[in-house]
Amino acid sequence: MSPPEVEIILATEQDAPHLAALTTTSFAASDAAYPLIWGSAPAGTHDAVSLAGLFSPVQKADRVTLKAVHANGKLVGLATWNMPSETVSTGGAGLPDIEGVEMGLWNEKALCFRGCYERDVDVLNDMSLSLFFVHPEYQRQGIGSLLLEWGMKKADEMKARIWIASTPQAVSTYERNGWKVVERYDVMLEKYGGRGVYSRAWMLRELPAAA
Repeated sequence: MSPPEVEIILATEQDAPHLAALTTTSFAASDAAYPLIWGSAPAGTHDAVSLAGLFSPVQKADRVTLKAVHANGKLVGLATWNMPSETVSTGGAGLPDIEGVEMGLWNEKALCFRGCYERDVDVLNDMSLSLFFVHPEYQRQGIGSLLLEWGMKKADEMKARIWIASTPQAVSTYERNGWKVVERYDVMLEKYGGRGVYSRAWMLRELPAAA
């Protein structure tokens, strides 16, 4: 495969609405829980929640958001890396009730690995990947690999482990890039009017082997 015609650069505050829209588009296209959680909400709800909760601000002292920009000028991918920090985080909190949103499923899906985060992550030395999306029309072109490459290179330089709480559809991508499943959590979608099992994975990329 020839290299993708994209540039991986730092996202800016002006990118925030586009990052939120890309997050919505990617989730809606591939995530089995998305229609159960957001399907009854007013149009634009997921964009608004993503903008307020994930990209306000886009960059922080201990959080780096990258964007993939295609040669045609379109923002086609993003990755948010949490860097080692002296500030201890619990890995997120639940949302307040939102009109039309299935909050039970959202909270179970989003917070199932909070205990794992508190147990496993060394915030002074480890990294984590909290967001990783490629637009559905631009997948399987090597863009995701370039976004992951930035974080993996940084982790190798810092001798840092990288943690991920993965959606079911992304597990194989992370495994191909060196992550291993540490623990799984199965959400039974029947509880929320769906079908099947939504299996999240708590994954780790270990320190690179010494030469």
